[in-house]
Amino acid sequence: MPRQPDKRKIGIFMITSVSILLLILGGLLQNKIFGHKSKEIVMFFDESVNGLSVGSSVVFKGVKIGEVSRIEIKANPDDLSFSIPVYAKMQSKSLNSDSLFSSPKAVLDELIKKGLRARLATHSFVTGQLMVELVMLPETDIKLHEDVGVLEIPTVLSPIGELSRGLQKIPLAEGFKNFTDFFGGLNKMMPEINKVVADIEN
Repeated sequence: MPRQPDKRKIGIFMITSVSILLLILGGLLQNKIFGHKSKEIVMFFDESVNGLSVGSSVVFKGVKIGEVSRIEIKANPDDLSFSIPVYAKMQSKSLNSDSLFSSPKAVLDELIKKGLRARLATHSFVTGQLMVELVMLPETDIKLHEDVGVLEIPTVLSPIGELSRGLQKIPLAEGFKNFTDFFGGLNKMMPEINKVVADIEN
């Protein structure tokens, strides 16, 4: 007589299989849709962003964690100054909070206190394309803007920007005057120099 199948075991097997399938689908949905929901941040740069464009990478420790979504320029009518806000879409996992923090803003605020800054960096020396690099520089000042509407990361000058600002501070007019004074004095001494050379040759 053939053995009757155990309907109870079959039922348990089917329920377990369906549950596992639902968990897998749920995980895929979370990772593919909700897990990649972007968070926007803004960074205000005080130097030229020529070479930076929409789609440029935002990297941390060499790992891409977002990309530039828009670049604007804003004028302050009070002092006729300009600022360049650069917005970027960040991968949600890069700003995830854990049990120690109540929100992504709390995580970001703590990182800023520890030295998180944004600066421009060269992505390609051939094309001149730039990217935004997040670095830890705890000794630098924190400069944030009010009422920007999104999370903000303070910025510092790029190495090229630092060099350019340093050159601008060199007193070129004074240096040029010293240069011309030196050669002017040398020119006045030429007759005496020529006389000394002639005496040596004789």
